[in-house]
Amino acid sequence: MTISALKEWAIVCKGLEEGRQTILLRKGGIMERKHGFELRHNDFYMFPTYEHQSKDLLQQEYADRFESILHDKPLDDLNTIYLYAKVIFITETFSRRMLNGLSDFHIWNEKYIIARMDYNPEKPLSIILLRVYRLNKALSVALSPQQAGCRSWIDFQSLSSKDSQDNIGKPVLSNDIFQERQSQLMEVLDI
Repeated sequence: MTISALKEWAIVCKGLEEGRQTILLRKGGIMERKHGFELRHNDFYMFPTYEHQSKDLLQQEYADRFESILHDKPLDDLNTIYLYAKVIFITETFSRRMLNGLSDFHIWNEKYIIARMDYNPEKPLSIILLRVYRLNKALSVALSPQQAGCRSWIDFQSLSSKDSQDNIGKPVLSNDIFQERQSQLMEVLDI
């Protein structure tokens, strides 16, 4: 069965899993520079990556945990997927002021925000609110050369037999907490 996934730093996947991070900020990878980030799916698996992660681009709480995340890196030819996400809301912005108000919704620091805004400056930054779910059973996937590189979306074949919708477990945040976070985000975005 072919499955679609969004590539994201492993440390960010940890923030999503813990409910500390509820948004993604995307402009697209190097291979997507011309068109920028495109939301190809409204729900998808989160594919943790270890490329380009930088301790210097994280808020202190997660910078302190950076080495432990690297220690959990899977074997070179396999990866483990343990999160599923649904897009609740997406908007785009060029406003650095707006982005500075979003620090409670992600684990990146100001240096990361500046770098994201400066990369491909003619393209807006996508702000994506996600509802994240843990999988009941993690998926083990074989890596291929086609999945390498700076691209946002990848497709893969799961090595696990239980990779259907019934494997999607409980959300990482309760309904009440998620609704509160969503309301706070909309207030910051002035929506």
